[in-house]
Amino acid sequence: MRAAWAAAGGSTEALTLDAFDVLERRDDLEVLRVPEFVPSDSQLGCSVAGGYRHSPPTLIVTESMSRRRQQFTVLHELGHHLQRTTVSLGKAVLRQQDRSGFEDAACDVFAANILLPDDMVDEASIPFGGPSAQTAVDLFGTSNASRAAISVRMAGRLRGAGAVAVVNDVGIVTFAAARGSIYAPARLSDQSENPLIRAALEDPDPNRVWSRDDARIWYSSGHSTNELYGQAAWAGDRLFVVMVEESAPWRSYSPPRENTALRRTSRWATCDICGKNFEVHRHCLTCSKPKCPADHCGCTAPTLFEKMCDSCTFVKHTSQFSDGSAVCKECE
Repeated sequence: MRAAWAAAGGSTEALTLDAFDVLERRDDLEVLRVPEFVPSDSQLGCSVAGGYRHSPPTLIVTESMSRRRQQFTVLHELGHHLQRTTVSLGKAVLRQQDRSGFEDAACDVFAANILLPDDMVDEASIPFGGPSAQTAVDLFGTSNASRAAISVRMAGRLRGAGAVAVVNDVGIVTFAAARGSIYAPARLSDQSENPLIRAALEDPDPNRVWSRDDARIWYSSGHSTNELYGQAAWAGDRLFVVMVEESAPWRSYSPPRENTALRRTSRWATCDICGKNFEVHRHCLTCSKPKCPADHCGCTAPTLFEKMCDSCTFVKHTSQFSDGSAVCKECE
């Protein structure tokens, strides 16, 4: 992807300094900043609040995010553009069993590598056994990279199976990356039952690093990982969480713990908007309430009769859409 960008006359060094400045000057791309909204998971690809429109090639970024996160998002969407306009990259995607997941992960890595070049990561204080939570916090303080970019780069430096996640102040995952046999916790999933995260939430000391040997990731199936070695530390209003299966760099001895996975009873809720009873798999980042299958949550009532057009990105009354269409009648 870096080679494809170079072939298109682009400079990765310039992107590192200011991706928006570079991309908004190009004639073959458009950058569209849209007001705050909560896109559906299909638009997000479950990793960024943005989107890519191929005709004309447009990188869509939500303005409500921090400047750091906007930089990561616009680079992620540039990655989608490169994947879909470069034959060799397109063929690589088609060879994968999980095509969308592969493409999205590649875009995350591309964006993270642009924002945090190897030499910058090499200068960070990374213990011999791999990065710690303090490593992530240090990079956040010394770079302009987003927490998402740092998570991807830290996951790539793990020596074994593990995950690096960013969690908000109620335990909901805003971004996560993983390596090896460990699957990352899903975006918008509630991980407050993780003993490591719970300890950090109960005592949000900005100068403390929490370490526990009983951390675990919960999945929508109701199953958890085996017990993991974990560290957590605050970087502003978000928590960096590093969890590994074995050989934790902050411990002298940390063997894997097999057969320690748990299963919990499914949690159910009733939607106040549509009245449906549903199994809780994800939460809203704004109100922290469970999201029903129709994407309703505690903050959707005022916009129940409005939706955003996937093509023009304007928010319009539902009467301006054909049944089941994500594109307004005017754009159709």
